[in-house]
Amino acid sequence: IKVWYLGHSGFAVSIGDKLLIFDYYLDRSENNERSLSSGVFEPSEIKDKEVFVFASHSHPDHFNPIILSWKDQLPRVHYFLSYDIPKKYYREWTKILKNNEVYQDEKLSIQTFKSTDEGIAFLINIDGISIYHAGDLNWWHWNEEPDSWNNDMAAQFKREVSLIKNQPIDIAFLTADPRLESAELMGMKWFLHEVNVKIAFPMHFADDYTIMERIKREADKNPSFKKVKIISKRGEVFNLIID
Repeated sequence: IKVWYLGHSGFAVSIGDKLLIFDYYLDRSENNERSLSSGVFEPSEIKDKEVFVFASHSHPDHFNPIILSWKDQLPRVHYFLSYDIPKKYYREWTKILKNNEVYQDEKLSIQTFKSTDEGIAFLINIDGISIYHAGDLNWWHWNEEPDSWNNDMAAQFKREVSLIKNQPIDIAFLTADPRLESAELMGMKWFLHEVNVKIAFPMHFADDYTIMERIKREADKNPSFKKVKIISKRGEVFNLIID
């Protein structure tokens, strides 16, 4: 299994002859190359694969309509979009998913969860591998918000995680947002404590890679953070062995 970091909350996951794309929005690279290794999806690079494209919600840092143009170049592509994405982007070949829904076909199964911001989170089972992408489902604790707001957010987040906790996850993409300051790792910490995760990736940190040092420091005292991969650049590829 290979995982490419495509920027912010965007990832590509290759499993055999299948490729999953999550929350792709940045369609240009610093070096102007168009390849997964530069963080850009180029359909001609993977036209032999069956492609599954996921967009967790409508925010422009998670959804770019460019993804719909790939349909013309890929013979086998499937789209799963959150219900809050504007209807003008719906096509007869896009599957629209609501929160707390179960979808299944002969290729994969998807369970969705209600985001604590907009849209949904995905839990996908495909070829015996389970993958969780949080979208914007996170413990959004903002220090400037009143306690009542933060307490309500904590309760919402924990409620959704409680629906996931009995399902082991091979790969989890989890929010780690430096804008939350001292609360930046709270959601990840709770999730890894509650859910049986084999490998986790941080996301939603934009270009602020300083959070990786703080994840490393957390791993020194919190064994569950040893599962978290350290990302150093866009386009970075990780070769995973899931036992």
